[in-house]
Amino acid sequence: MNRLKVMCMTVALLLGATAYAQSSSKTVSSKKSSITSTIGNMLEGIFTKTNLEIADLVGEYESAGPAVSFKSDNFLQKAGGIAGAAALETKLQPYYEQYGLIGMPFTVDKDGNFVLTVKGLKVKGILEKNDNDGTFIFNIMLGTIRVGKFLAYVEKSGRNINLMFDATKLKELISTIGSVTGIQMAKTMATLLDSYDGACIGFKMNNTGSGNAAAGGSVGTDTDSTNSTQGLDGIGTLLDRLKRR
Repeated sequence: MNRLKVMCMTVALLLGATAYAQSSSKTVSSKKSSITSTIGNMLEGIFTKTNLEIADLVGEYESAGPAVSFKSDNFLQKAGGIAGAAALETKLQPYYEQYGLIGMPFTVDKDGNFVLTVKGLKVKGILEKNDNDGTFIFNIMLGTIRVGKFLAYVEKSGRNINLMFDATKLKELISTIGSVTGIQMAKTMATLLDSYDGACIGFKMNNTGSGNAAAGGSVGTDTDSTNSTQGLDGIGTLLDRLKRR
């Protein structure tokens, strides 16, 4: 009888271990599939919604040039695929240089307060997360008065971020900033932005700080996201290399 009990317990333990192993395997497989899908979308120029929080964006950055992504594969293909996205970045580069949109310091604190410095002038505002949407609201403030509100699409690779907006809204954003800094957008750039339906266009922001950021009088601590898609160092560099092929 004792021997029978031991045998039954052994079988039960083996079955339990097998079930756990299968469950763990499915979980790992699911995570790998999600990571692969996200990486693929980033490399192909398609915006991927993530669970980024304000804490994931805290830091000190500097704009390095145009960032371009598309909301879906259909929009991307209409623009000419990854080569079309790269071509758009190339077309935008001279305008960014002309308007002082490269080398702009950008800081975000733990409360979402940000400071964007354009040609030595500071533009302040507040970043807010959209619930369950993977996007943010980019509010430009003049004291306590909001003078601009823009939907922002944010991607993070390692410690760097891409801060993007709908192409047509980027025009409004630059115009709003221009009211403070004196920037006047050329008609050719406005026409260029109007011609890309479904495009998210903005700024590549390289992290330049030690991890702490001060904005609007508050200080925050940079927190690296534990989300697997946000800790992939070097994806931005890899994307740039693929675009140049």
